[in-house]
Amino acid sequence: MMAGAQMPRSIRRLLPAAEMLVLIALCALFVVKGLVPGWRSLISDFGNYYTVARLLSNHYALDRIYDWIWLQRVKDHWSIPQPLVGFVGLTPFSVLPIVPLAWMDALDAKRVWLVVNVGVLAASLYGMQRITVMGVRRVALIAFLAIIPLRNNFLLGQMHVVVLGLLVLAYWLATRKRGFGCGFVLALAASLKVYPLFFVFYFLRKRQWKPAAVLAGATLGLLALCFLLFGEPVMRVFLIEQFPRMLRAEANDPFSLTAPSASSLFHRLFLTQPLVNPQPLLSSPMLYALLYPLWQLSLLGATLLAISSRDGDPRRRSLEWAAFTCLLLALSTEPASYHRVVLIFVAVLAVDAIKGIWHRTILLGCYFVACNLHPAVSAQHLIWALSIDFLPFWALVAMLVCLLAGLRAATSMPYGSWAPQSGWPRWKFAMALAGFAAIWCAASATTLTHARSLAGPQYLAEGTSRTFARFAPHPAGKHSMTVAMGWQGYRVEDEGGGGAQTGPPGVEEDQLAIGSSPNVNRYWIEAVSGGISRLVELPVSSSSAAIVPIATILDAEAPALSPNGRSLIFLREVKGAGRAWMVYLDESGRILDAPLPVTPEKMNVWDAVIAAPGLLLFSAAEDGNPRLFAAHQGESPRRIQDAGNAMDSSTVNPANGLLVYRQRNGSYWHLFGAGLPPNAATQLTFGDCNAYGPAWSDAATLLYISDCGRGMGLGALAISHPNIVPQEPDHSLRSAILTNHPQGEAQR
Repeated sequence: MMAGAQMPRSIRRLLPAAEMLVLIALCALFVVKGLVPGWRSLISDFGNYYTVARLLSNHYALDRIYDWIWLQRVKDHWSIPQPLVGFVGLTPFSVLPIVPLAWMDALDAKRVWLVVNVGVLAASLYGMQRITVMGVRRVALIAFLAIIPLRNNFLLGQMHVVVLGLLVLAYWLATRKRGFGCGFVLALAASLKVYPLFFVFYFLRKRQWKPAAVLAGATLGLLALCFLLFGEPVMRVFLIEQFPRMLRAEANDPFSLTAPSASSLFHRLFLTQPLVNPQPLLSSPMLYALLYPLWQLSLLGATLLAISSRDGDPRRRSLEWAAFTCLLLALSTEPASYHRVVLIFVAVLAVDAIKGIWHRTILLGCYFVACNLHPAVSAQHLIWALSIDFLPFWALVAMLVCLLAGLRAATSMPYGSWAPQSGWPRWKFAMALAGFAAIWCAASATTLTHARSLAGPQYLAEGTSRTFARFAPHPAGKHSMTVAMGWQGYRVEDEGGGGAQTGPPGVEEDQLAIGSSPNVNRYWIEAVSGGISRLVELPVSSSSAAIVPIATILDAEAPALSPNGRSLIFLREVKGAGRAWMVYLDESGRILDAPLPVTPEKMNVWDAVIAAPGLLLFSAAEDGNPRLFAAHQGESPRRIQDAGNAMDSSTVNPANGLLVYRQRNGSYWHLFGAGLPPNAATQLTFGDCNAYGPAWSDAATLLYISDCGRGMGLGALAISHPNIVPQEPDHSLRSAILTNHPQGEAQR
């Protein structure tokens, strides 16, 4: 895009027509590859927002929207035609734009959302044309060069075009000196996708106190609104459990090669994860802790130094906004392809402000590569993978370097004028270096502690590589069964990756839970089809697709089999609130009588197990927190402990009565084991990660799921041999549970 005076006359005549032809081709490609397929199918992502928006609009219990299995069950019950849903890593506020569409079917709602996005994209292009001196044709041409980000945003029904529009609006307000509006619009963008919140550092550097205060205050106000709409339990999970791991790039796979970032690069280089990255280039948590924060602080420091504290000319302001936005994307811990829709804003501002033709050309080349080049090399060839798979990331960093060079060229001060010999007082320079070193040391110390804490679990080797995650380990006879998440949904698999067909031949349906016992050669699977969960009982000895179920229970989920296999407890939900039911079985597993409820109607049960004949354990929500309850059959459940931390997912060793349960400890969930009495507990798992679904495979072996070094909740099977010594072995588990804390009795 040369300046007209620098081009021959013949080229100037042909250039508009050539640009229009390229623009038409790019628009056609966008429609064919993005808009039309997105219009025809649900595919992914939009269903995540839609499912939670529908829960909110229909007044469901929202406490478990960040639970992968629970949200998948809701999706299946509503027959939403999408293989997987999940809300991990998303802000509660991000569902609010979809709430007005929640009364529609999912695909119709997505189509309306795509129409809205087309309008927002058009408004964004018009807005960028107004805040630059470029015509709308060239603005649109730059925008549609982001082929993959725009395609995926519309294909998946994502939020990033809306974030693009909000950033354009915020910049326009900033150019009009409307600090209040600018800060508020950025707060809206930050409530959808967190990174615009960090514009507060830009405003502080510019000494623009009003937009900084409005951005921070409006963000707090929107958080308060979310507390009112979603409730304290959901917001506590987001702020305490989700947000810290989002900042550490652990909401999703931190070793990802398909979404390359600085975080995944340093993870691959220096951290060992037995199943994902068993052989890093150099296994050294110390180097990871030193170099990763240094990289982040260096980029941040270089950008803030390049940004002037004074409000300069419009050209410089454009470059500063472009550079800071590019910095936020370069530091992003969740760099999916559709995130880079916002690079359109960066590229338009930069091309408008940068003068040199070669400088513009290099920046546009980096922009094109960062948006559209997504090579894939197997992680088995680590050097090649780190070299080639990260080309989009390095192109993004190169864009930032080009912008910083443009800022240096745009300033009237000579290069290096910030140095002490150029007039900056030596004491100020020394304080800046001391501050940088102090922040680096603090960040490295916390990063090292975190990195070392991820090496705790003893993972079991995967029988198959087709899964993203495993849930709910259960011993069944001599087998270890888990619920495996794959591309097409959830399936129950044994240790070798084999499974059972619960539906008609050729029909795949989600299998979301297991009920089994190591003493019984049959097990129960929760299968979902036709908008209803049912329990299917199968023999352990066979995984044939033609197997005939032993028994079936309709409208039932989350089964738990007694140790002797003679009784089964399960849940039925009404608007997200569960109630436990029980049936008795004969020696062959046949159902002897109709199911009967065993918990009060108003008690919201999350899971239930049969600890011993006649003794039931439940986890149920109390003031939004899960607590452990126990009951003799036919009696009201009573809370086991008065501990303030949330507790759930209990299991009892049938050989010695030892209880293991999951308890929230700060921002993480860990396993605790109790002898007698239950309040004398021993912590079994540690680290800055979560443990889920404990199950005894024998008297000395505990299976569980750990997400250490993995995405949040996307765990793998781990094993432990806990040495729990009972404190008072003369008490029975039954009496210890039921005589403690009678004030915890649930109200009917």
